[in-house]
Amino acid sequence: MDKKDKVIIATMLFILSIFIGIFYLYSIDKIGKIYQDETKETIMNIKKSFLKNTVDNLIFEIEIDRKNETELYKKHIDRRYDTLNMEDNINDEEFVNYFINRFTLDFNKDPYIDYWTVFLWNNKSNQILYDPENIVGSDVNSTVEKIKFMMSHYKLINRGEISGFIGVSQEFIDNRIKAITADKIRKLKFDNNSYIWVNEIINYDGGKDYAIRRVHPNLPETEGMLLSTEIKDIKGNLPYLEELEGVKKNGEIFLKYYFKELGSEIISEKLSFLKLYKDFDWIIGMGVHIDDIQQYIINTNVKSTEITRKYILLFLLILLTIIFFSISILMLLKNWFFKIEKRKMEQENNVDILTFAYNRKYGTNEMNKSFNEFKKKGTNSAIMMFDIDNFKSTNDTFGHEVGDQILKEVVNIIYKNIRNTDRLIRWGGDEFICICYGLNKENVLAFGEKLCSSVASLKISSGNATISTTISIGFSYFEENDKDIGDVIQRADMAMYKSKAEGRNTVNLL
Repeated sequence: MDKKDKVIIATMLFILSIFIGIFYLYSIDKIGKIYQDETKETIMNIKKSFLKNTVDNLIFEIEIDRKNETELYKKHIDRRYDTLNMEDNINDEEFVNYFINRFTLDFNKDPYIDYWTVFLWNNKSNQILYDPENIVGSDVNSTVEKIKFMMSHYKLINRGEISGFIGVSQEFIDNRIKAITADKIRKLKFDNNSYIWVNEIINYDGGKDYAIRRVHPNLPETEGMLLSTEIKDIKGNLPYLEELEGVKKNGEIFLKYYFKELGSEIISEKLSFLKLYKDFDWIIGMGVHIDDIQQYIINTNVKSTEITRKYILLFLLILLTIIFFSISILMLLKNWFFKIEKRKMEQENNVDILTFAYNRKYGTNEMNKSFNEFKKKGTNSAIMMFDIDNFKSTNDTFGHEVGDQILKEVVNIIYKNIRNTDRLIRWGGDEFICICYGLNKENVLAFGEKLCSSVASLKISSGNATISTTISIGFSYFEENDKDIGDVIQRADMAMYKSKAEGRNTVNLL
């Protein structure tokens, strides 16, 4: 970069810096207003995300708890069923007594074991033998068919003339989960006076008694009270009506209304997220008061104004510094691009332009590096040499364009089968060498056979003819008495010609 270019660039950067400075000073006020709006929106989105994620997580926990509880009672039923079926050495009367005593003893021992839905009957006379909950109606079979769909899990016992039904209702499990979830909600603690509440819908059409307040940590004394969609907040909004319509339409809703803060008589604006859990007819909600947002913005503006004044001077100093560093960076970029172009040219010089395999010059250097590594550390690499069988004949018959196509297709197949670290080199004509780093001797023949098979499957069209081709491969490894890479290349070449002598399309290790 000459002196004239530096002066032009410096002048342009100086003018640009002055323009940026003026624009910056002019824009502070407008940017401040945008910042306020964006800050408010960002904080609101954060609060929304927090509310929604918390409610979604709770619903996810409900689903997990229901699944676990269902599986638990399924095991109870299956164990009881297996126990009853084990008593196959008693008569029907003894079995009936055993059946009744088995459940009666459970109830007497633990009054909380009230989950069984159980009855016993004579399937020949339809006489009810045991029905502690008076479940069975006039017809046993219709009763069984009816309550099947009410069960979470059940088993039918058939023992000659005696049949029985044992199960646990879905309603029982759901009621347990409701109680567990309600207790969990009451114990949850959140920052900013947030909490979760639950309203259970009775009437999806709304109205005076459309729902029951099931859980409410802020107003626990109101749990169980009926709610109306006609209730208004202090601003005349109808939050319960908006809540019901929102969850009916979309399953969930964000809404704002005014409500009393937790542990206080202060009423302020509240942002809430509510979601319908249809299985329980629960509207699960969580809210956070948002009166703190405006105060946060005011406090932030005061601090940002003070910081802005301090940084205006710093900004002016930076503008002057930019000129110096910009010139330096431009010079560095120029050198960097020069190095990239140089590296690109070097890479192009290392690659065969027809096949995109590496050329012989590059390959010789890589072979020497590999040989030196072997001499220093004993790290050996498989040296593979191959050429295309009958290539000259194919070239003479179908022309050089077809020959070139064969070369490129064979290289493509080899590249698909070797690793990125391996080096495929066009040694000359249709003869190639591949340095296979770390390829063990016990695997080398199988690897070579795989390459032969892959190339043999190649089909190239030329006019009306379809051309197939094969390769012959020879492998060798560096040895302690090797003087240079010529020795290993000679062995690989001999191994390759041994493959040709054995009929081509094969591989040998020498």
